[in-house]
Amino acid sequence: MKKVRLFACLLACLLAACPPCGPASAAETAAAQPGTAGQEELPPETGEETEQDALKEEVSEALAAGIRPEYRALDCVEISGEAYKGIEISLYPAADSSEEAQTAYWTEVDTAIMTRLFNLYPIKEYPAALLEYVTGSLEESYRQYADMYGLDFGQFLSSYLNMDEETFLRETDEAAKQTLHQEILLKAIAEKENLTVSDQEYEDGCAQYAVKYGYDSADALKAAFDEPTLRISLLMDKTLDFLEKEAHIHEIIETESESEAETEAES
Repeated sequence: MKKVRLFACLLACLLAACPPCGPASAAETAAAQPGTAGQEELPPETGEETEQDALKEEVSEALAAGIRPEYRALDCVEISGEAYKGIEISLYPAADSSEEAQTAYWTEVDTAIMTRLFNLYPIKEYPAALLEYVTGSLEESYRQYADMYGLDFGQFLSSYLNMDEETFLRETDEAAKQTLHQEILLKAIAEKENLTVSDQEYEDGCAQYAVKYGYDSADALKAAFDEPTLRISLLMDKTLDFLEKEAHIHEIIETESESEAETEAES
């Protein structure tokens, strides 16, 4: 793989969203394997387990084990035809051959691809267990930050995020859905195209992630995140690589007169 994106929803949320301590600390926090302290569940008064109770129990077990629930993406979105192939993209070429310029260029390509996919394929439903798992993991990460700062959860949210708990839970749910939307679309295309991550690709990808995100080794990365989370991230990378190759990219070439006109306008 020519680039490292790290798309998996839980990793993306934790690495990008946790405010006070930055990405590295967020990843270290995730490594603590979120539990369910303070979330005691009472049995149903009828003595019978409801569907919602079963879901909560499943998610609690997944959180405690640090393993994200599995799901079939094509049950969540309908990918009819092959409109995802041959996406038309027009953009300026990379400024130069530097890693920074190439990263910016391919990020723009990926953004254009995802924007088109969002417009083509609305999500029918989000996997309930996975959505609960992602929001629960995010909440637990912030609760760990609150403990680290010696604050109760409400004080932490008010001081660092300027919101109350109700607003936090609502925005966490929305953030989880946004990241899952991207994951579901790419995973559904992977299922349709029979794309998978081999064991060798998994090992190579973990090594790349470890270097990119400052882990001492691939083993250190694997200790921080469970295998299904890493595998879905790598699968999303692989699917985007596939879509990049299938896309029709038209590079915009400026004429000398257009370049001079822009320079004059800027001055």
